[in-house]
Order: sequence, then structure tokens, then C-alpha cells
Amino acid sequence: EMALKEGLIGFAFTNTSPFMVPTRASARAGGTNPIACYCPAGRDSFQLDMATTTVPVGKVEVCHRKGQPIPAGWGVDRSGTRSTTDPSEVMVGGGLTPLGGLEETAGYKGYGLNMMVEILCGVLSGCSHVGPDVPPW
Repeated sequence: EMALKEGLIGFAFTNTSPFMVPTRASARAGGTNPIACYCPAGRDSFQLDMATTTVPVGKVEVCHRKGQPIPAGWGVDRSGTRSTTDPSEVMVGGGLTPLGGLEETAGYKGYGLNMMVEILCGVLSGCSHVGPDVPPW
């Protein structure tokens, strides 16, 4: 919003504690690592605020609390390779899929975006906590 008020384009990224199981992996190694972009355009503007995982953690938490299943492709069980509709499996030991889902649905593209955010926010900033070492919230 600060950038929009000045008529500027704004980008914001942050790496977060691990909750995403990368493509071809078996354990959490990245967070939801959101991306935000704001671009003014006359009376309207383009505003993007998204996780680099299929869904934010909060969507799975809500289903978990309500005892409802999650859609297939949102998360994996503790093996990291099997899609699950049980939110408790995702919350305890499993994890979220990268944007795009599993490998066969191009989840590696979301994993690439996730890693880009991790590199920009963790590695290049000199942070000592990167990827699986980012402390939980």
C-alpha cells in the first residue's frame, strides 16, 4: 500500500518456517514463502498476495479444527510422497505441497518460486536460519 500511495511498484517476499515438502523430497524444507506485488494502474491497480504452496497453512488448520477433509493435492502424509485428504496427517509430520501440487501436476514450478523467495530473503540477506532451519512461529 505504501508503494501504491506513491505511484510506485512494490514487491515483498519473506521466507517462513518449514511447512512445505519440496518436489521429490520426503520432509519439510521450506515455508509458505509468500510473494506480494502491487502495481498502480490509473484508477485500478494490480495486487497479488500469494503463498508459494498450494494453499496457506491456515486453510489446512481450519479444516483440521472442523474435522473436515482437505482437497486432494493440498498436502502430503509423513512419507512426503503420498497425497492425503486428512489435515491431521499434513499438520503432524506431513506438509503442504508446492504451488502446483505434486510432481505430475507441475509442483516443481511452485517449488522453484519457493526457493527463489528462500534465496532472496534467507541466503542473500545473510540470515543464519534458512530452509528447514527457520524457527517455527
